[in-house]
Amino acid sequence: MRQLDSASAYSNPGRRNNTPRLAAGDEATGRVWLQALGHGGTLDRSHGSSALQHATKGLVLGADWALDEQWRIGVIGGQSQTRLDGSQLDGDLDSWHLGAYALRQSGQLALRLGATYGNHDGSTKRRVAFNGFSDRPKGSYDASTQQAFTEVGYNLGSGNLSAEPFANLGYQRYQRDSYTEKGGAAALQVHGQTQDNFSSTFGLRLAQLNTLENGMQLTPRFSAGWKHTYGNVDSKAQQRLVTGGKNYTVEGAALDRDSLTLDAGLELAVSARHTLGVGYNGELGDNSRSHGVMGQWRMAF
Repeated sequence: MRQLDSASAYSNPGRRNNTPRLAAGDEATGRVWLQALGHGGTLDRSHGSSALQHATKGLVLGADWALDEQWRIGVIGGQSQTRLDGSQLDGDLDSWHLGAYALRQSGQLALRLGATYGNHDGSTKRRVAFNGFSDRPKGSYDASTQQAFTEVGYNLGSGNLSAEPFANLGYQRYQRDSYTEKGGAAALQVHGQTQDNFSSTFGLRLAQLNTLENGMQLTPRFSAGWKHTYGNVDSKAQQRLVTGGKNYTVEGAALDRDSLTLDAGLELAVSARHTLGVGYNGELGDNSRSHGVMGQWRMAF
């Protein structure tokens, strides 16, 4: 379940930096922004478990301020809901998220930092049927995710074209409490689970600022990166029947050791203070594929 809980978060700084990328020379002292997010994906069948679909929707609100000509800092908060669907398992996750981020822009060189905390209230329903036996155990659990990232980028572009190679180092921690299912003879007592991973992402961002005839500014952007996850990528949980018996280990879909990250979008500055944007982000690996869309409004003050 770790991979699904991580995917449910509105923003995974270690996997994809969804906080707005800030430009040097922004005259506004402060900004507020609102994002509406939609996210979906698939975990492949693994170790006897069926494939699982997941879909997330959520809202994120943030604000940031300029400390001086080089530094900006910001805070974010959000809420999301995730639906899980599989042939043997259904589930829901209600999550809230808090975080902070910072940017130092020194000429062409940018340093980005961020951290988030997510709390997840999960529920599951399993289907068990064989040889005339059937059961529908239900469970509920609490989980949390902590994530942090640091990123360095250098803009090689000129004029209205930005071409920024970047290197990102992230840390992700997932922790789920133990819980006991309610049901018949197939109900399980599931032990707690904790997993820590570091990741690195190397890639390139491109953006082109265009001024329209009506004075509005339109900026298309695209980025692609290679992400590598370090440490143990296997997903394992210990459990036993509530009615008794020995503990045994269940293996789920492993995290992807290597994956391709994609991000694309358009931003339209409708005035000096207001900007609208839409975007797509994706992560493609051997064991899972996820895709997301985003709509954003930003106001400078």
